[in-house]
Amino acid sequence: MNETCESCKYFRRHYVKCGRGYSPLDQGHCVHPRLKDRTVDTPACARYRCGEKPRQEP
Repeated sequence: MNETCESCKYFRRHYVKCGRGYSPLDQGHCVHPRLKDRTVDTPACARYRCGEKPRQEP
């Protein structure tokens, strides 16, 4: 499995309000040790730690 920012516990995904709900964007940021802009398909760095699996939208 290729590790990417999307599955890292330090990655915070950005969302946009769409009607009454929110839609995920392919962008986000890393919070370890400071804020850095990332995308979901950015290759994992040395600080990567496995987080929860991303939820699949129905």
